[in-house]
Amino acid sequence: MLLCLLLPLSLLPLAAPPTPAQLVVPGQSLGSLQLGADAATLANLGPAAYSDAAMQKGWATWFGTGHPPAQLDVYTTMVPGQDTHKSVQVVRATSAYFRLANGLRNGSTLRQIEECYGKLPLATSYQLKAGPRYLYDNVKLGIAFELDGKTSTSHCRALVVHQPGQPAAKIYLPMPLYLKEVPVRK
Repeated sequence: MLLCLLLPLSLLPLAAPPTPAQLVVPGQSLGSLQLGADAATLANLGPAAYSDAAMQKGWATWFGTGHPPAQLDVYTTMVPGQDTHKSVQVVRATSAYFRLANGLRNGSTLRQIEECYGKLPLATSYQLKAGPRYLYDNVKLGIAFELDGKTSTSHCRALVVHQPGQPAAKIYLPMPLYLKEVPVRK
């Protein structure tokens, strides 16, 4: 990732470093949402606009303001060995507000992502109401990028923070199936 900090200024927008509320840390957090945190902490976000759960696992979605509204999706599961505590396992955000320390954010191109992380494998592709999506995943670090195409000029449409070593595309209640169910806000 250090290489990414040396990118030509033309590739990444000039901006102040992200605040703690904006910072995305692969395999750890998206803003104040920490992977592994008790799902009860999600109450701070208010009621979810949409959710789906089965077999003690579930997704929940919140929408922000703006046009189109930003979307925040959180996947939770039961903590192993505990029947009463769910924990945050995956966080997905479509807002450009969130940024990695290296400057990547929603809106970054596949070329910019590859400059920071090298060529990432295409983990999966799926069709959403907004169009096709291509998920490039750095499984080892716990960060995935949902893009609108496969060319170097394709743009990131969502950041996905997940547990390191666990592919984002292989979680229970598969993300693409859930996202197809979420009503589109206009």
